[in-house]
Amino acid sequence: MTTTNEIQDDRRWWSERWWAVMESIGVARRLERGKSYARAERVFSLAIDAGLVSADVQGSRYEPYHVEIGIDVFADDEWHEAIRALSSQASFSAKLLADEMPENIEEAFSSVGLSLFPTSPGELTMNCSCADEVVPCKHIVAIHYVLAEKLDADPFLLFEWRGRGRGRILRELRQQRAAGATGRSVDLTSIKSLEDSVADYWKMGESIDTVSFSVGPPAVSASLLKRLGVPSFWQPHPEIRGSLERLYAKVTERAMALAYSGRGIQERDDNEP
Repeated sequence: MTTTNEIQDDRRWWSERWWAVMESIGVARRLERGKSYARAERVFSLAIDAGLVSADVQGSRYEPYHVEIGIDVFADDEWHEAIRALSSQASFSAKLLADEMPENIEEAFSSVGLSLFPTSPGELTMNCSCADEVVPCKHIVAIHYVLAEKLDADPFLLFEWRGRGRGRILRELRQQRAAGATGRSVDLTSIKSLEDSVADYWKMGESIDTVSFSVGPPAVSASLLKRLGVPSFWQPHPEIRGSLERLYAKVTERAMALAYSGRGIQERDDNEP
């Protein structure tokens, strides 16, 4: 019997994980036939959507067979919990934002009662329009083989299959990380995709009325300069920090005057010689 170790030696860990599931549902028994179909480019029109992978496979007859492989998608609230779990670990966020799949990502999903990868044959529905009564048939196996290659090249397709696209996941991860850095919480249920927001993109929301601005001097004068120290390239004047501190204080004074005096400061400037 051909094993998955004979298929591809350089596949990544998530592809290994996927093929472990495939072995559990009996794909290995018909692997060679499915592999030959895939290698002969008999699989076409493969599409990965939320909850469904579909494709056509050219068999022995003129009309191709249609294959569908289904999986349960995560509900919105389940995805929200998963995103929070992912964003809580800096390594998860960093790798996902760099388009990499963290090797222990399943820990984040299991912590909220989910599994990114299917854990049993019962989690997948597999249908083919051929007359073969054995499931999976060679046409379904061919789809699994091509799907494994696509997941190996782009692990985010697995997220897509579970109901969340790459763009939305990365956007929500960034928002969660940014909110966490400021101690705020973010309501992911209120986040709309770009496609859903196009019609209202240039409209001001109701919250614009509550936006306020406050201008004030810094709590610590020349804090950045004090933190960084005297630039190594600065030679002419040893007291650059004192000079720059006075300059910064002058800039702050003028900024405060502009913020709270309005036209008065401009009229005074116009009258200066």
